[in-house]
Amino acid sequence: MIDILAWDWNLRVAICDHAVTRPKARSLGLDYGRDFTIHGRVRAPREHRGKSIKVTLSPFGPKVRFGRGALQNVGKLTILPEGSVFEFEAVLMLPEAAIASTASSLASTWKHLQIKIHDVRPSGAEASAYFFQASIHPNLEAWANAD
Repeated sequence: MIDILAWDWNLRVAICDHAVTRPKARSLGLDYGRDFTIHGRVRAPREHRGKSIKVTLSPFGPKVRFGRGALQNVGKLTILPEGSVFEFEAVLMLPEAAIASTASSLASTWKHLQIKIHDVRPSGAEASAYFFQASIHPNLEAWANAD
């Protein structure tokens, strides 16, 4: 569980080599995208409490598929090397259709982000789900507030 401290909605613009530009790119030779960057502090589990994390919500379109024969995760969590600005970094996939509601809810409602991970390794883990919350659910209070 992560306490959301700050967030930003970034615009990225880049000139691309024609050989690698997507065939149906919006503008030939120009690639752009919008993503959300969240700065947070780990609240739980207790052994990581207080550590900093940067989370990027990366939008994807309707052609991306999940499940059997397709993507098996919605993102990944990486443990960053000592001396980095953040101690953890996560990249999570966000449906393009959810961009507007995400911006509105980050600005007004959501205070916490919970990431469900699996396949934990020394370098990080895979994310199978994530949830935004305005408040901590009573069933999770003891876990989120443990000393």
